Amino acid sequence: MVLIPDSCCGAAEKRMHDGDHDMTIAFVGNPSVGKSAFFSRVTGVGVMVSNYPGTTVEMTRGTVKVGQKKIDIVDLPGIYSLGTSTEDERVSKEYLLREYPDVIVNVVDATRLERNLYLTLQILELGVPVVIALNQLDAAREMGIDIDAPKLSRLLGVPVVPTVATKGIGLEEVLKEAVDPSLSPAGRIRVHYDNHITNAINDLGVDFPDTASVIRLRALENDSDFVRMCCRPHEADLLLSKASEMASEIEDAHNMAISDTMARDLYGEAGQITDSVQSIVEKDTSLKHRIDDMLTSEYVGVVGLAAALLLTFLLVFRVGGFLEEGIVHLFETYLIAPVEAELAASNPLVRNVIIYSLLGIEAGFAIAIPYIGIFYIILSIFEDSGYLTRAAFLLDNLTHRMGLHGRAVIPLVLGLGCNVPAIMATRALNTLRERRIASVLISLIPCSARTVIILGLVGTFVGYWAAVSIYVLEIFIIFITGWILGRGLPGERTGFIMEMGPLRHPDVVSTLKKTWLRIREFVYIAFPLLIVGSAFLGGLDSLGILDIFENAVSPISVGILGLPAFAATALVFGILRKEMALEVLAVLAGTANFATVLTPLQMYVFAVITTIYIPCVATIAILKHELGTRDTVMISTFTILLAFTVGAVVYQIGMLL
Repeated sequence: MVLIPDSCCGAAEKRMHDGDHDMTIAFVGNPSVGKSAFFSRVTGVGVMVSNYPGTTVEMTRGTVKVGQKKIDIVDLPGIYSLGTSTEDERVSKEYLLREYPDVIVNVVDATRLERNLYLTLQILELGVPVVIALNQLDAAREMGIDIDAPKLSRLLGVPVVPTVATKGIGLEEVLKEAVDPSLSPAGRIRVHYDNHITNAINDLGVDFPDTASVIRLRALENDSDFVRMCCRPHEADLLLSKASEMASEIEDAHNMAISDTMARDLYGEAGQITDSVQSIVEKDTSLKHRIDDMLTSEYVGVVGLAAALLLTFLLVFRVGGFLEEGIVHLFETYLIAPVEAELAASNPLVRNVIIYSLLGIEAGFAIAIPYIGIFYIILSIFEDSGYLTRAAFLLDNLTHRMGLHGRAVIPLVLGLGCNVPAIMATRALNTLRERRIASVLISLIPCSARTVIILGLVGTFVGYWAAVSIYVLEIFIIFITGWILGRGLPGERTGFIMEMGPLRHPDVVSTLKKTWLRIREFVYIAFPLLIVGSAFLGGLDSLGILDIFENAVSPISVGILGLPAFAATALVFGILRKEMALEVLAVLAGTANFATVLTPLQMYVFAVITTIYIPCVATIAILKHELGTRDTVMISTFTILLAFTVGAVVYQIGMLL
């Protein structure tokens, strides 16, 4: 089984099995087609989530046995095409060309057949054995759509298996077809491209007889990534140069970009196939359809979205806060306090490292279980029900002003509960540029821990409206920061294209499995860094370095910001957990009645700085995992400078008033 002839495929040699698996199957499909539900049902919970090398794009792997064969299954990110407009598309294409799976299972949404067949036709051109999983047939029937699966199979020249992934229908049949030894790329459909393109492909075949037609086609489209993955460097350069000359002639003849011509031909082929196999038996006038119309309407939809976001925030904040309080109480009462008493006479360095490590573990459990768990259950319900795409559609115009798209709304709202899962949720964004902007904005959003400081300090001792004004200030800063980054940050800008599938009933099993996978990743990745960071702070404290730091920054903390000297140490502890800044401030002040030791202006400035400056250790750990060290340092530095600048301005204005 060879995708491309050996003479022009030095970079695409067939992947050798590692001995642990008999074959590899890649799941490929559009976003929101039920691919993740399919994968979860097939593999269970014994899966591994990892990033593709050199990227932040997530891929999930699992293992399943079909008969006597042990199958390695890879769930690639949802994509609309094998282009390069998003990092997800680049990674999926690179995986298919470099890793070369034995079989591709293309999960297709039966309710949006024509749109999905665009990707299907591109996949069929690769020459890899393919099985089509025609998914969500139950939703299609509810919409009055009937699809002739056997006829679709004959037209495409590949097996087509009707499935309902959320109910486990048809999944075994798909795997049986995938492991069938007789499955091959022969006899499949060939797209009828424009005559100019077809002639150019044939002409290139004269000069480059050892290249597959799909490589020549991609060369005409100037898909240099595809060509260079498949051909040796010198041959790739020659092919791209020759194809560029031909493409210019075709573009002049059609008065349009050759990529647009190819897209037109692909959609035309997809449309003809859909018309041949699909029939509408009745118009959808169901209650679900009417609800869908309301959810996407200009007025009712926005009100409904505001209610959904408010409910999400209330559940995450209230329930999460309740659980966090209980977890912290258990740790403090039954672990940290006894250990502190036991280590009272031990070496200060050892004592601090141990105690601070335990505080880090406490912070991890208090974040992962209450906030991440609850939010990801809600997020999975939003995803599986199809509501997430509707929320993105409604708020696209607003987020566009900050260089983002509607799908960024959910991570930004999540930041009000906890910044950690919010930054993890930015993976849903298309490009690294968008993830960077969203991550910066999320780092500025006042999470529940910062809310403790705003309400516990300013709200209690200064006044309710003073606390509200901090939120107003934060919203202004976030919007201005997003506006500046959206216009000044380099990187690829993508259009907002998101298929809105039908509303569905979420599957409880899939929701819980998806939630566990996301929580597990936080525990495995952020937890160790959180504990190490906590131990590091404990060591600095025992060695007196924090005192040195306090004296060193006093010209800024006292002279410019107007805070008492001990407030700088409290801000350092806030890096571990934001609410710890307030707790340490009370310890250093010798009282929890802050009105006796701080002026209203000092409390207000302290709260403003705490809500803006460097995120907590857990957030820093996730930033490093998602964006890398360089971006993490830049975001942290930016927030520190911004916090001190805003704090100084607020102090000066307060002094004038």
